[in-house]
Amino acid sequence: MKTMAALAATPAAPPTPRDKSKIADAFSKAAADYDQLAQAQKRIAQKVLDLCPTSTSAESRIGHALDIGCGTGYWTRRLRDHSQAQQITGLDLAEGMLRFADEQPDNQRIQWLCADAEQLPLPAENLDLVFSSLAIQWCNDYHALFGSIARTLKPGGEAHIATLLPGTLCELEQSWAKVDNKTHINRFTDAQILIHAIRKAGLTLSATDAYCETMFYPDLRAVFDSIKGVGAHHTEGEAGLTGRRSLLKLKQAYETRRTSEGLPVSYQVLILSLRKP
Repeated sequence: MKTMAALAATPAAPPTPRDKSKIADAFSKAAADYDQLAQAQKRIAQKVLDLCPTSTSAESRIGHALDIGCGTGYWTRRLRDHSQAQQITGLDLAEGMLRFADEQPDNQRIQWLCADAEQLPLPAENLDLVFSSLAIQWCNDYHALFGSIARTLKPGGEAHIATLLPGTLCELEQSWAKVDNKTHINRFTDAQILIHAIRKAGLTLSATDAYCETMFYPDLRAVFDSIKGVGAHHTEGEAGLTGRRSLLKLKQAYETRRTSEGLPVSYQVLILSLRKP
C-alpha cells in the first residue's frame, strides 16, 4: 500500500485523449462474455464493494447509489444488496452493455442510464454513494469527472473507486517491445493526476490503496481472451492487424515469463475512497 503523500506528487502530463465511441463499441461487443472472462475485475470490484457502507437503520438509510461503468449490471445488483439502497442507477457509455444488463433478471430498484461520467445527468446533491470499479481509466477529463461526482453527491456522501495505473499489463507490453515499437497497450493515468483533480473538486480523499493484482493463464490465447473478452484491448493509435510471425515472436517473448502457475497478467490497481464534506 502506498501513502497519499507518496501518490500526491506534482501531476504528470495526461495520456492521449481517448475515443469514447470506440471504447463503448469494444465493451458493447464484449457484453455477452464479460462476466465469464472478467475474473481479475471481479476480485478488484469485491474489494471496492467491501468499502461501501450499508444501511443498518432508518437513520443511516442510503437513498440513491450510483454505479459508474456498470457494464452487465453484475456489480450494480451486488451494490444494491450490499448497501440496501432505495434506488440504484447503473451508468455506462456502452449501450450494448446496458441492453444486456436490462435483459437480465433481478433489476428491482435499478435504472440503467447511458451517459458519460464526466457529465453526470443527475441533479445536484442527489447521491448518497458512488461505486465504480475499473471504469474511470477510460475518462479524458478527470477534473470534469470528479467535479461531476462532487456536484451530485450529498454532503457527507461517499465514493469508492478502483482504477488502473501505469504498469498494468506490463508483461504483455514488455513482450511486445521485443517484437516491434508500436503501441499495443492502453496508456493509464498516473495517480498524481487523479489526486490533484479530486482535491480541486473539493472532495476529501480519506483513503487510498495501491497494489498489484496478478492473474495466471495457461497460454497466450487465454491471456488475449482475458483482455479482449472484457473490451479492454482498445488503444488510441492502435497498431492494427498483427501477422503470424509477430505473434510467434510475442509468444516466445511472453513464454520467458512463465511461472509454475502459468503466464502472468498484472494489473496495477488504485482504490480511492472519497467523501464530500
